[in-house]
Amino acid sequence: MKRRAGENGGRRLAQQLAQSLCILLLTASSLLAQTIPIKIILDTQSTSAAMRSVRQSGIDYGALADLAKALGFATKENLQARSLSVQLPARHITFFAQNTFVILNDKTTQKATTFQIPSPLLSRDSTLYFPVAACAPLFDRLLGVSGAFVKGTLVLTVGKKPAAAAFDIPLLTLEPKANGMLIRIAVAKPITGYESLLQKDGWLYVTIPKAKADVAALNKIRPVGAVKKIVAIQSATSVQLTFKLDGAITSSEVIKDEASNDLLVMLRGLSDETLAEYERRKRATEQLSRERKKHLLDVVVLDAGHGGKDPGTIGVTGTKEKTIALSVVLKLGKLIEKNLKDVNVVYTRDDDTFVELYRRGQIANEADGKLFISIHCNSTPRKGTAQRGFEVYLLRPGRTDEAIEIAERENSVIELEESFEQRYKKLTDENFILVTMAQTAHMRGSEMFAEIAAKEMDKHLITPSKGVRQAGFYVLVGSAMPNVLIETGYLSNREEEKYLKLDSTHQKYAEAIFNAIKRYKMEYEKLLLEGEGLGKN
Repeated sequence: MKRRAGENGGRRLAQQLAQSLCILLLTASSLLAQTIPIKIILDTQSTSAAMRSVRQSGIDYGALADLAKALGFATKENLQARSLSVQLPARHITFFAQNTFVILNDKTTQKATTFQIPSPLLSRDSTLYFPVAACAPLFDRLLGVSGAFVKGTLVLTVGKKPAAAAFDIPLLTLEPKANGMLIRIAVAKPITGYESLLQKDGWLYVTIPKAKADVAALNKIRPVGAVKKIVAIQSATSVQLTFKLDGAITSSEVIKDEASNDLLVMLRGLSDETLAEYERRKRATEQLSRERKKHLLDVVVLDAGHGGKDPGTIGVTGTKEKTIALSVVLKLGKLIEKNLKDVNVVYTRDDDTFVELYRRGQIANEADGKLFISIHCNSTPRKGTAQRGFEVYLLRPGRTDEAIEIAERENSVIELEESFEQRYKKLTDENFILVTMAQTAHMRGSEMFAEIAAKEMDKHLITPSKGVRQAGFYVLVGSAMPNVLIETGYLSNREEEKYLKLDSTHQKYAEAIFNAIKRYKMEYEKLLLEGEGLGKN
């Protein structure tokens, strides 16, 4: 009997273990990503498309890139930032993995705002997935289309954006918060001049001029939380929304939602979770604005090669490189100062002064420069040769004997500096490669400006273009920013020297390089606005 009882107990234990194992397996399977795609039905085209999906904790997530493709929108992916930008005709919308904040970049106003979605996006295999049910109602505000998703059906219906509302203020929503309330007043058009007044007796009055409200619908809204009563009144010139609040509310504030035309009424009590949420959004927007402002192209450093006791190369008839370089730089600086009011110009020298190569980079860094341009003239070892044309150089070890020779000639100026052996002794071939690798963070900007400068100069100058090249110029080593060195032409060529001596030629060079700076600034700051920047290759 004892043996049989033991056997029965063992069987019961085994059954319990088996049941527990089944529960664990079912739970685990519910958390695994599903392979069944979500069907997108496009009402406007009477077609459908498939969208990859995953399910986590019972929530269906759809691949954002697939939705954008189905709607005909281009996308830009940034794997490093784990973000995806959806390119709409009027604006770009950037979504981030594990984040509820979305950045909206308006193409017309070039203004960036943030918009918060209910749940964060997931990242799986370098693909961003959005919570379909939570985001579908927001499609009209984000993507300009309507969206409807019924849980369990795996069908997302996308249609035209709802027609313009008959009312400027069709509804409002109440969102209770810890010791407070967020009232979102839906507004269909941009409005200004709204006012609010919180009386000591607990009545809050919000007046919105030049608006038409669906008074019947608003007065049917059921009060919740700190809001005890809602009264909407339409007059000939305005709408007045009146709220009876409980005694826990101590203050109120009405702000405009930057991501829409809605008004947000912030009701605050002793503890203010609502305010904290608003402050978080405000800080995120301000931080984004500060970061972008730090990287705006607001300082250009102009470096006139050689100077003082260093004449640079000397032409067939005695023209000095230092004279031409300074003339071009000063003319270029005047163009920037006159036409780009938001850009400061810093000169490494503005007269016939000798400035050490290492000091030029220091000047640029101390000024927090965003672009460094060094102006020079070229030459061959033998005077009177046919070699001619301008070149734009990037800081990299030279690939050709000619580039190496040019860099060696420009670098030889260090011999005029005191204690140059000690200062430059570490710039061996191997160490120079390491130095140029440290410049990688700014190489994309350098390459972009070099290409633009070469095209603008080729367009406006008589002297032919020899294109964008690379060589190891010491003057570019120390500047921690996008940088280029421009060889304007060959003083060893008699005809080109004659051309380069002319003051009108200096002006043409300055204008061509200025046009390049203006184009670069526009394209650079456009990328910055989209959140990409030029910080990396």
